[in-house]
Amino acid sequence: MAALLDGWEPDRADRALLLSTFVMFKPDAVVGRRVEPALAFLAGHGFEPIGALTVRVDARVCRELWRYQINAAPLAVIRAVDMILESGPPCVFVALRDTRGPERTGTTAAERLAELKGSSKNRSADGGSLRGALGCELMCLNFVHAPDDPADLIREVGVLLPGRRAEALSLLAAEVSPRGAAEPVAVARELYAAHPAHTLTRHSPVSTFTRPASSGASSRPAPSGTSDRPADPESLLARVEELAADADGLPLWDRIVIAAEMVEGLPSEGRPLIGPPPGKRPTHPRTVRPAGPPAAAAADR
Repeated sequence: MAALLDGWEPDRADRALLLSTFVMFKPDAVVGRRVEPALAFLAGHGFEPIGALTVRVDARVCRELWRYQINAAPLAVIRAVDMILESGPPCVFVALRDTRGPERTGTTAAERLAELKGSSKNRSADGGSLRGALGCELMCLNFVHAPDDPADLIREVGVLLPGRRAEALSLLAAEVSPRGAAEPVAVARELYAAHPAHTLTRHSPVSTFTRPASSGASSRPAPSGTSDRPADPESLLARVEELAADADGLPLWDRIVIAAEMVEGLPSEGRPLIGPPPGKRPTHPRTVRPAGPPAAAAADR
């Protein structure tokens, strides 16, 4: 990635790495219709879209993207995240320009957006965060991803867009234009037209669905929420795998919500390999252990 920046003028490199960042809308943001509200929220905080690209994030890319945090996540959480990322809609990579700039904010665009994004786990502490504004109710259904700092930005562009790295970096360095600013909404609306909406609400009507009689299973309510969560990790993982395999005969996004509810609040299985440096983002759950059992790390970013 560094080789791609060789020969760039300093001003262009600064635009790409200090004045710009990206937000990636996950498939749940598409079916939950959160892209446009998120863009409006970001505009109100000085982040203007430069352009958009669609990105396919499969299980391999997911593990590379969260390489330094995924070691702490229970396997059931990882599998639930796989269900979301492989649900059909692509992710939407939106390049953003911080119109307030480091001179005014004292930080880079990536670091400011990472703080503004908020945590999907410590939701009560997020106040005016992006995820709070989008109504994030479940750790795994957190709608957005953004890099933590410029170094993260460079690495993640390479992971997400290995064949389009130069295009993505050039987009981050581009000037804001009316055409580029309109592109994310246009992409989102195309995806909305192709993928039906879902409420994604916690304890939603999925708990009232019954298994079809043709499945041979008893006609009883499908499990929903942590009260139906198997007690041991192996059984929980097996239950999430059943949901992924459509063993219940429920619509995909109903099964995803059930899986997200089941893994909600699971404790981490250790400490992530890398978190924010000491003193950085002091309220971030990877910097300071919150009161009570720690939550799984991989889904948060």
